[in-house]
Amino acid sequence: METPTVASTVRAMRRAGAAGEPVPAEVATAWAKVFMEQLYGTQKPARYECRLRGSREPWEEAKLEDVANPRRRNLTIRALYLHPPVGRQDHRWPPGSNGDGRCLDCDEVEWLAGPDCQPRAPLRDHRSAMPFRITWVIEPLEQLHYLAKHLNPLARDKWRKEATYLIDRIRDHEKRSQP
Repeated sequence: METPTVASTVRAMRRAGAAGEPVPAEVATAWAKVFMEQLYGTQKPARYECRLRGSREPWEEAKLEDVANPRRRNLTIRALYLHPPVGRQDHRWPPGSNGDGRCLDCDEVEWLAGPDCQPRAPLRDHRSAMPFRITWVIEPLEQLHYLAKHLNPLARDKWRKEATYLIDRIRDHEKRSQP
């Protein structure tokens, strides 16, 4: 049987709680032991990383001899626990690009692209998160159009054109955004 992890222990505790029956003392002791060993016990690092002491360079994966003699090599070592290194994703180039294409995932130019592909997150349409509907603005704009008759001829013409333009744009937007 595998060594129980914190996650498997929590799952077992939830199942026992959902069952609604008392849990034997031996089982509760086993759970406590797992938590103490897994959370507070000695952990082995997943990997070591190093860089020159006092440097701002990015961390690099450390070799065994770097970890054994960090002072002699003037290195700062850090041990990383639990999480393995992030996997690298290769670029996907269009067929026949011959060094002139763009990555299909991250849109990097082939001759400028870095070693791993990092696709950008899709942009969110913020119009869907508006706290009001844009069509609510049409009525005040129509009132502005009507009230512009009390202005001088230049201002009246300007405000009527602007109000008409905005009303048309809002109606076009509503037509395009309707499913």
